[in-house]
Amino acid sequence: FRATCRPTGCAFATPSLDPGAAHPGQARVAMAPLADGDSGGGNAAAGGRPLLLESPSGDSLMQRFPSEQSTSTYPDDHSGPPTPDEQDAAVHRRRKSKDISSAAAAALEETEESSDYESRVELLSHQTQPRSYYYEFTDESCDDTSCRREVPLLRRGRKTRKQLQQRVENLVQELQRRKTVFQARQRDLAHSMNEKLKTRWISNQEKIVRRSRQMTDKLQTGRARAWRHKCVFALVQLDFMLSFFWLGRSPETFYIYYSAQMALVMGCKVLDYRMKAQHYFLLDFCFFANACALTWLWLFPRWGALYNACEGVCGLLAISIVMFRNSCVPHDFVRISNAYVHYPVVICLLSLRMQCSGDHCIGMEAGRSMVWSERLWGAFAAYFSWATVYSSVIFIFARNRIEHKQRDTLYKYFALTLGYQEALPKWLRPYSQCLFMCGHATLFCSGVGWLFLPFWGQVIAAILGMAAFFHNGGRFYVDHFWKAYERNTATYVDAAYSVMSKEENGLPPPTPTAADGKSRVDGPMDATISGDSNPSVTNGGG
Repeated sequence: FRATCRPTGCAFATPSLDPGAAHPGQARVAMAPLADGDSGGGNAAAGGRPLLLESPSGDSLMQRFPSEQSTSTYPDDHSGPPTPDEQDAAVHRRRKSKDISSAAAAALEETEESSDYESRVELLSHQTQPRSYYYEFTDESCDDTSCRREVPLLRRGRKTRKQLQQRVENLVQELQRRKTVFQARQRDLAHSMNEKLKTRWISNQEKIVRRSRQMTDKLQTGRARAWRHKCVFALVQLDFMLSFFWLGRSPETFYIYYSAQMALVMGCKVLDYRMKAQHYFLLDFCFFANACALTWLWLFPRWGALYNACEGVCGLLAISIVMFRNSCVPHDFVRISNAYVHYPVVICLLSLRMQCSGDHCIGMEAGRSMVWSERLWGAFAAYFSWATVYSSVIFIFARNRIEHKQRDTLYKYFALTLGYQEALPKWLRPYSQCLFMCGHATLFCSGVGWLFLPFWGQVIAAILGMAAFFHNGGRFYVDHFWKAYERNTATYVDAAYSVMSKEENGLPPPTPTAADGKSRVDGPMDATISGDSNPSVTNGGG
């Protein structure tokens, strides 16, 4: 053997560790650290350290040298044949090496799955010396600066296992602590964000309420009402001009203009009633009549029975214009819209009867060709359908809600506002609801004869209804201006009397201002000209 020893271990070179090897050659040996107190001068394997040898054929041998072994079997300058003592020592060493190699081979067979170099080194080190450090292999040519070592990560043993377990537990506890801290911070952040969002939402709601109140106050001022009345007045005058022109130019297509007009009026009425909490007025008969007319015009123009129903309601709508004083007040949306749900449908059906085209002519002919009983039945079927729905909702299903929230209905307007319920005998007052529906049915029966009027008779009835419409509007304006004149006159007389009284008493007269004059003239006008100040305005016969 030729050996090169250093403080970190020894490297050996031999022609063959096994005399029977088929491929003799250089072998490599792993380096092992010397024991504490061993000198690395010339002791090849002092302290009996285990060394893993690998021959060129792939065999692995464990060699243990006795502590009294010299640094080298043959000195570097030995060139003669070995002495008998040296040969006996070499034979003894080879026998001992074979015993150790057989024990190592038996241990390696138990770990067939670990065939790499590191696993074999680990197994041998565990059986021979459990607390050793192992490094990579080297050869005799490396020196102190070129030999590369692999530093072990852990020291093996029970103490190391306990330390590892304790370290893992500490890491788990630290991870749980950080997780808890993170969740607490996350909750705090979410809570703070929720508080901020809640505060911001409340502030935005307060701003909206404040601005809505400011807008309401502005809309209720005299100047805002005057601006609104001017706009409504201009739109109504434009509607009159377009209606007259379209009706004279193309009466067979006037139903198109009527449909657009009703879409605008119905939308405005829905919005107005919803804002005033008067949406139960939308169940009145006038809205049902317009819905029937639009259904026949656009969906079932050939249905003769539906045409009879539409023509049968025209009589009640014409009567409502006269009885409930629908007035032409163009500046007041409430009054003019009440009239719009009554007379336009009458004019539309008259225009189609004057000149029709297409399916409308077929439907009108089919309806008018029926016998009088069938025509009456079609009209009454439509009316009783509406009466059933209206009485069920107002008097049964929504009765408690209407009474609890004090909602206005057509029945309450007639019974309470106009005082018809108090005018009834005491024994009839519990039946005021039935009397209301019977009275409404009586009005319908009085107008159902519209079905059998000739064309010129229907035209005359429509002209009379429109005359009452314009007459009521003129009376409204005359009464208004007359009352305003009387009120302003009384104001001027009172002011003059007060001035004269002060002059007689020797006091200086007050100086009149422009604001005083405007309040005397325009104040009463703003109070009475607006339809919003009159709570008794409703749909009339609707």
